[in-house]
Amino acid sequence: IVPFAPGGSNDTMARLISPEITKVLGQQVIVENRPGAAGNIGIDAVAKSAPNGYTILFSATASTQNPALFRKLPYDPLRDIQPVAEVGQAPYVFLVNPGVPARNVQELINVARKYPGKLNAASGGIGTRLASELFQIQNKLKLEVIPYQGSGQAALAVMTGEADFVVMETSPVHGPLAAGKLKALAVAGEKRLKSFPNLPTTAEAGFPDYRAGAIFGVYVAAGTPADIVQKLNATINKIIGAPAFAGRLVDLGVEPNPKSVEEFSALYRKEIEKWKTIVRQANIPPVD
Repeated sequence: IVPFAPGGSNDTMARLISPEITKVLGQQVIVENRPGAAGNIGIDAVAKSAPNGYTILFSATASTQNPALFRKLPYDPLRDIQPVAEVGQAPYVFLVNPGVPARNVQELINVARKYPGKLNAASGGIGTRLASELFQIQNKLKLEVIPYQGSGQAALAVMTGEADFVVMETSPVHGPLAAGKLKALAVAGEKRLKSFPNLPTTAEAGFPDYRAGAIFGVYVAAGTPADIVQKLNATINKIIGAPAFAGRLVDLGVEPNPKSVEEFSALYRKEIEKWKTIVRQANIPPVD
């Protein structure tokens, strides 16, 4: 289950890895998109599924950021969800419409300050929304954040000029970037992307405190037998550890990060607490 619309990064990554799971386990894997409520509908479907390992959640930021943004969730993120494996991490990139007069992050800030409230930031989900909010808060800007159902639709809005920019991962937009339909300004990670070696980091661009990105992970319902969870973890780690598949991830701007169930579970809990702190500091009101 992908809790967002087709075409976004969650969907792209899920459809990339699903055939590989089929090959390893000999079980047909079907990707089902269940968008809505910022990912909560799809996550809840997995949380309430039979704990047998046959219903798998593929999600990035929604699984760890929604607990910070919603006053009440239909599931308990700690009691109802079992983290299984990390597929990889993808730092976000500033992507702008080619018509926006900005060649770097500072120039984008200058445009936003010159026209307060006029610059539109597309949001393809909780992660990209918080990335825009963080950018706005740190630089004391007034942006119009426009929500879309998935990062694919958010990127399309920037390409068509409906929105001016988006801060998101590059996995769904390599084609448009190569074709010049989008312009990349900087990557919000610790180091440059292997797939875009000439793109500076936000630290190199003069904004060392700005970091944003997605952690792609696999989850099942809590209560799934430990041997099944471990088998799924070993399967995912085997797939992303294969040089050919790891190379495909790197080409999409995703750094493979194999982890044990215990390591990924600890990271999941840590991320939930981190985003609760950020949302509190940003004074973002919880959604009812």
